[in-house]
Amino acid sequence: MRIISVVTFSLPVDFSLSSLIEDRAAVVGPLRSCFPGLRLPPPADGYTGEGEPADEDIVLDYPEPNHAARIENALLDGTLRIQDAELGVDFTARVYVSSLSIGFVVFELPACPDDIDLHIDKPGRGQELRDLEAPYRKALGRQIRTWCAGMKQALVPLGSVGERTAEDGMLPAARMLWWHRVLIEPGDNVPVSVRVGVTCTLGETSCTVGYLFSRVTGADEESLQEYVNGLILASQNWLIIDDATRLTSTQLMRIETDGPHNQAEIDRQYDEILDLTDKATFRSVIFSESIRYVSNSQLTVKNTVDQAWGISEEGRTLTDRMAALREIFNLRRERVANRRDEFRNKVIVALTSLAIVQCVFVWYDFYTEDKVKTAPQPRPLIAYAVLIVFILGLLVVPLAASLWRRLAARLRRNAGRRSPQSPPRPPVQGIPGPRTGSDHTPRTSEFGRAG
Repeated sequence: MRIISVVTFSLPVDFSLSSLIEDRAAVVGPLRSCFPGLRLPPPADGYTGEGEPADEDIVLDYPEPNHAARIENALLDGTLRIQDAELGVDFTARVYVSSLSIGFVVFELPACPDDIDLHIDKPGRGQELRDLEAPYRKALGRQIRTWCAGMKQALVPLGSVGERTAEDGMLPAARMLWWHRVLIEPGDNVPVSVRVGVTCTLGETSCTVGYLFSRVTGADEESLQEYVNGLILASQNWLIIDDATRLTSTQLMRIETDGPHNQAEIDRQYDEILDLTDKATFRSVIFSESIRYVSNSQLTVKNTVDQAWGISEEGRTLTDRMAALREIFNLRRERVANRRDEFRNKVIVALTSLAIVQCVFVWYDFYTEDKVKTAPQPRPLIAYAVLIVFILGLLVVPLAASLWRRLAARLRRNAGRRSPQSPPRPPVQGIPGPRTGSDHTPRTSEFGRAG
């Protein structure tokens, strides 16, 4: 039995849409330097590799994302040799780096016995497989950390590539996320998740997708390559939806717990929602653009994995969550605006009332002293009274309604505490049903005789 491992890891950087469209070479060049010894495959026949087809008469002759799509999904796709003398491993692996900040390492484990225990999802099982993978785990872990450290040094200073921040609830960057094992001709020795998995066919090849495992039978090397490419596409789709779901859930919790809910807080939440929408849209555009040009076999595998892993259903749930997030934010923004308008209206009412009160004092002042500019009492007292009433009205009138509501609520609570407990209710007794003519039970009198 052969086992091909597809290792997924997240990059420590985020690529921008503008940099990939305007000057892709400025990003790919430094990125390639982070993988010393990487050998890229030669360009396809009829394609120069510089962004234009060699044939002037036809453009979309090769249905590949790297040839036709405006935004390429694969930034790097080549092979390199990984050696670790301390662990005693030496193997050749395929390295795939996506513009969605996701990386993959594909390699084949050494020959495995057909009866190896594959049930790693059960306690105390699968130790043979874990022992077989242990040196490769350590070697790949070291290699991925080295690659990611080089990416930070080479790409972040460019300005067009941002560094991924450790956000709450997000999967960690620069680490292996999971292994997916493709079992080739495993016989009956398959985990339960594969036995109940989703099956698809690629010509004479049968593929069954489960959790952490897949089974492929009757496959040649070309069909096996198509299956791995489809699995890479589906894994990217899963990570896109998972990241967006985690960010949306975190934002939903923050929008409920953060405070105070004033205009500054609303503006901050608006910026966060805008960044979330921008990132999710950017990733969706790149992935959708690449999906349009893949082969039928890769698309079949991708759809099968989506069904087996529940990606499509999670995508629909994500759409509902983002719609709910926008609705909650709009309602909260409207509430803040309504409170601000209500306070403004109260201030206007207070100022209007004070102006009317001042008119009364002015009329009285001119009625009593209409021929002199200064006079003894009560003119100074009137001036002080107007000033005090103005200050008290400006402070009290806008807050009178809220203070009255709080006072009324406190009085109701105190009244509820002082109210005596209600007497216990008598037990409820059932009412007997009416007697029918078919009821021949003899009636008993109060003296015990049948009536």
